[in-house]
Amino acid sequence: MLQLSERSPIRSTRTVTAGASATHQAFALTRWLQDCARRYVEYHAHAERKIRAAALIGVIGFPAFYFVWGYALPQPYESVLLRGIGMGLCALIAAANWWPARARRYLVAFSYFSFLYCLPFFFTLMLLLNHSNAAWQMSTLAALIYVVLLYDLVNAIIVLIIGSAAAVGVYLLTTHGAPIPEGYWTTLPILVFALTGFLGLAYGDNLIAREKLKAAASLASQVAHECRTPLTGIRFEADGCERLLSRLPVSSERDKLMASHRRVRQHITSANSVIDLLLSNVAQHHRAATITERHQMSQIVAMALDRYHFKRHQRDLIRVSLEEDFEFRGSDLLMTHVLFNLMKNGLRAIEARGGDNNSLSIDLERGTETNRLIVSDTGEGIPPDILSYVFIPFVSAQRPGVGTGLGLSFCRMIVEGCGGTISCRSEVGVGTTFVVELPVLAPVVDEAAAV
Repeated sequence: MLQLSERSPIRSTRTVTAGASATHQAFALTRWLQDCARRYVEYHAHAERKIRAAALIGVIGFPAFYFVWGYALPQPYESVLLRGIGMGLCALIAAANWWPARARRYLVAFSYFSFLYCLPFFFTLMLLLNHSNAAWQMSTLAALIYVVLLYDLVNAIIVLIIGSAAAVGVYLLTTHGAPIPEGYWTTLPILVFALTGFLGLAYGDNLIAREKLKAAASLASQVAHECRTPLTGIRFEADGCERLLSRLPVSSERDKLMASHRRVRQHITSANSVIDLLLSNVAQHHRAATITERHQMSQIVAMALDRYHFKRHQRDLIRVSLEEDFEFRGSDLLMTHVLFNLMKNGLRAIEARGGDNNSLSIDLERGTETNRLIVSDTGEGIPPDILSYVFIPFVSAQRPGVGTGLGLSFCRMIVEGCGGTISCRSEVGVGTTFVVELPVLAPVVDEAAAV
């Protein structure tokens, strides 16, 4: 019995280690998939019309070339079904303005898989079924160009591999294992060479854009320095006023001056926060920071509520549930600013909607793999066509002149720096919910007790 009891912890530790490793791999895969999805969304954040323009080309091109290759210049193989599916997918994307409001938020994801079918899958399959003749070799090359134009570098490679492999698989199934046409193997190196050139040039453009971003970051740093200098001077003067006010006898006038002084300090803090947001989104210097401190999320919520500058009666709208408190690893100051942004957006949305019985709730939930911070409001909601882009810099759901589009991208940067994710769901006229998911931390081992 003694031997069994001594061996049991060893087996348990190995089991826990294996389970943790599997969980880590699954989490890493999920993060990679989320990163790929985000790349595609960001690629079209400021050019969604490009998706619809490409879909319109498909609506015209699929039936037009059916008659060209079927009657004007007959090819060995044509398919009404394959072209009909492609035309239908493109027609749905082109008519996205008439989609139901709830479905419109899935336009970008739908276009991802639709173009995967319409470009690499369809053209590779038709190339094989037409024995890799010259007409379809040129058509496939044109399809590759469209892929490079519609996808970022990483997703273009993924889509081309998946689409081409799926097309080869369907060809083998429909032809009962017929050999791949020799012309395909002859054409493949040329297509790969052309694709490498397209992707290389596209990546070169990205490098140029990054260099421009670095230049912008340098300029932003200089501007930030010039702005912080007078703010620091105002802060020193405010501190001097505070010392003088503390010497005055207690009176209503003194209380008013003290309240005015607190507002000045809050405005200075807000101005510095805006500068930090701009620097973070342009230079993205927080990504490289590794912070190992552990903090209680309930303390972060309490700090945010204590420091936030509420307008009249706004504090009464806040509902807090902190029973399922948890720890996270990161910066308490930055996470507080995340809550600042989420509360500011929620309260602003409630104010824009108006009416009675509004509220903003902050809830904590513990989980097995991730813990959650949930911020929900009963505001006006986010339009579906913007919902997919809310975490991208310079995309704002607010009316022009109100929001800069930097707050939520800052939140995403900070949360991901803590190893977590942030998501949003919203319905116009009902409200918005932001969910921050942070990994569960292993309990701290007391080394003295362990010995």
